[in-house]
Amino acid sequence: MRRLVPGLLVLGLAPAAAYAHERFVRSTLRVPVHAEYFLRTAGAWLGMNPNMLRIGAAVFAVLAAFLVVWFFRASLDRLVEDFVRGRLRGAPQRALHHLASFLMDRPLRVRWYHALGEWAVILFLRSPALVLMYSATNDSLVMPSYPLEPTSATYFKFIQVGLAVLILTQAMLPMCGALILGTWLYLFRWGWMVAVDALPLLTVAAVSVSSPWQSHKLAITDLNPRQARAVRLILGFGFMALGWFKIYNHDLVAGVADNYPWVMNDPMLQFFALGTDPFFRRENWIVSFGLAEVLSGFMLMMGVFTRVWCLLMLWVFTKLMLVDFGWDEIPHIYPIGALMAVMFSNHLTTEFHRVETVERRAERSGRPLRRVAVVVAASVGIALVAIFPFLYLLTFADRSGL
Repeated sequence: MRRLVPGLLVLGLAPAAAYAHERFVRSTLRVPVHAEYFLRTAGAWLGMNPNMLRIGAAVFAVLAAFLVVWFFRASLDRLVEDFVRGRLRGAPQRALHHLASFLMDRPLRVRWYHALGEWAVILFLRSPALVLMYSATNDSLVMPSYPLEPTSATYFKFIQVGLAVLILTQAMLPMCGALILGTWLYLFRWGWMVAVDALPLLTVAAVSVSSPWQSHKLAITDLNPRQARAVRLILGFGFMALGWFKIYNHDLVAGVADNYPWVMNDPMLQFFALGTDPFFRRENWIVSFGLAEVLSGFMLMMGVFTRVWCLLMLWVFTKLMLVDFGWDEIPHIYPIGALMAVMFSNHLTTEFHRVETVERRAERSGRPLRRVAVVVAASVGIALVAIFPFLYLLTFADRSGL
């Protein structure tokens, strides 16, 4: 799950940015949030609200289950081969093989898939130009949420249009990447959380900086392994950070829910909140929303079922831009392009090579119990570290300055 709107956390950071974002997405808090829900709870285990702890446990269980399946994916693929694929012939057999390759992040050698991947990379590298031009016509920088000061607006608008032209013509991509990086650094004037909100910008910058200077003479239609990994790591980290910030800046997220109540009906978030106190419905939804984003970001960042999570997040982003909030949310093109480029890449890797190496050694040595113990222990340990430490630390956070 992804954020509801780009710049969701901006309102609590700078009055100018807050005013700008109010023009597009209403986030006025109508009913006060139970702030004590997110703070230390006397007598509760770990000092955390029982409902928050329950949601954290549900997300932990889902993450651990996905990790177990991921580490055993080769064995599961062999089972499918023996009991299903081996009995098929022709087109059905090939279709099942391609589906398994897609789900398990293996290279997919299909002509139409390769063609879509080339188109996705082209969209990914040029998508910033669309947003830069749109922002220039709306007196803003990078995103409509970040307004330009009238004294310097003209200069920044010309710079954005000039950079957009270079990106569209694929000229001097390393310089374009450096300028995009500089633009992202300039966003710190609104606060460090605003810069984190714009992290998808750095995916394009990472690929552009690593491109050749003669880029205008080349047809760049594929990401090499290092570029694909960089895009995956940046996107995943950005999603995780935004998930934690949603729990930290809970009033802003609750304000969006107050103005768009249907966003609370998401099936996945309702699943995470099963068994919680209905009295804290909004608070439970905020925590579920934030942790769902942390879950998605972690899976993407670590390269676990990358294509599956890219597909899920593509659906969410596209719906938010085209159905829920319209063209004012055009910055969603950044993550949409990046997610498509990663999903169609045949250079996907994972960050859990060491765990997989130990698991394969146990399998080859004929020690199934050791293999199961390694996978279960690693999955539980990774899920615990990914979810609970930061969730626990957030109960100590001082939100008085928001």
